[in-house]
Amino acid sequence: MKSFSALISALLLSQVAAFAPQLFGARPELSLSAKYVNDKAARWAAAKRPKKSRPSDINRKPVVYELTSITKPSEYTISDAPPSPAVKAD
Repeated sequence: MKSFSALISALLLSQVAAFAPQLFGARPELSLSAKYVNDKAARWAAAKRPKKSRPSDINRKPVVYELTSITKPSEYTISDAPPSPAVKAD
């Protein structure tokens, strides 16, 4: 029984030592060999977009939308009347 408990305690000590922090110096098994960082999601997605290689793509002008074609609801009109408190509809 005594040898069994010694064996169990030796196994437990070897497992616990792997998680114990070292007191001095850096950990030799930690390797920081990255030369540069990875792109973040937005930059990575932008790099994957199709490139403008044709002259028709390169020289394309942006689309100009007419502001009169956009119809706004009546809630968005600006009036000159003084402000009035909002009334909750029942």
